Amino acid sequence: AKKDFEITIDEGYLNISAKKEVSKEEKDEDYTRKEFSYNAFERSLLLPENVKEEEIKAKYGDGILSFKLAKKEVALKPKPKIIEIS
Repeated sequence: AKKDFEITIDEGYLNISAKKEVSKEEKDEDYTRKEFSYNAFERSLLLPENVKEEEIKAKYGDGILSFKLAKKEVALKPKPKIIEIS
């Protein structure tokens, strides 16, 4: 679920982690049954240098977490100047 995710950016890394805990209890006349489940994962991805970290957007839907990354405007390097020999 969307609330299970934690997404951070730290020192050029996009960190994604999620934790989910589920507990179930079933009571009957003769017994009580309890089940516990705990799942967790964490991923860290190095972001390219040309990404605007402040404009990263995340979207979760139908079990898929997706990200939209905006690129920084990179100034083109000027062409080398050709000097003529006299």
